[in-house]
Amino acid sequence: MLKLKNVFSGYGKSLVLQGLDLEVDTGEAVALLGRNGVGKTTTLRTIMGLTPSKSGEITFEGHNINNQPPHTVPRQGIGYVPQGRHIFPNLSVMDNLCIGLRSAPTQAQLIPVFARFPRLEERSQQLGGTLSGGEQQMLAIARCLIMGPKILLLDEPTEGIMPKLVAGLRDEIKAINETGVSVLFVEQNIRAALAVCSRVYIMEKGIVSYEGTAGELKRNPEIVKKHLGVSL
Repeated sequence: MLKLKNVFSGYGKSLVLQGLDLEVDTGEAVALLGRNGVGKTTTLRTIMGLTPSKSGEITFEGHNINNQPPHTVPRQGIGYVPQGRHIFPNLSVMDNLCIGLRSAPTQAQLIPVFARFPRLEERSQQLGGTLSGGEQQMLAIARCLIMGPKILLLDEPTEGIMPKLVAGLRDEIKAINETGVSVLFVEQNIRAALAVCSRVYIMEKGIVSYEGTAGELKRNPEIVKKHLGVSL
């Protein structure tokens, strides 16, 4: 479905991605792990056209999307939830949901989103900036879901969320994946990532240094220690 082959990308003359290879199959949930500064966010931004690639190939469903204008990428069926959520604090929940749509949402679009996140329906006229951190993350994900994506790119979705709410958000992401929406999950919370994803990439210095299954990492925690410097 989504494939990056030998991708180089960065900012100005500074290259962050140094020949990245990565793939997400249809219906798959894949974790992208790594220490701070290795290029995880740059990977997502490059897919979305926000950080232009220098070379390499990015394809989605067999079509080249390399360096497409950023506003056209979501129309291909790619939803992006950036780190920090980037909701509009002075707009209502409903207005935030409508940001990416060309016309007012239909009931067919709203019903499944509100069924998954009923608190957003309860707070539909409330300003986005008055929501809790967890609710803002729900809103950021819902804003993508309402557009009917085929794949979700999630950048640190549990960051800044109370620990007792992380499990609920993790379960929602897993449930979204189980409906057939593919997921590329950038996350510092390794346990949350392994609970959602079946396959894992670990990045170091702009390339993939390890690829395997979530089960392999769970059975061999020394891999996590070696590549990420933390205990599982």
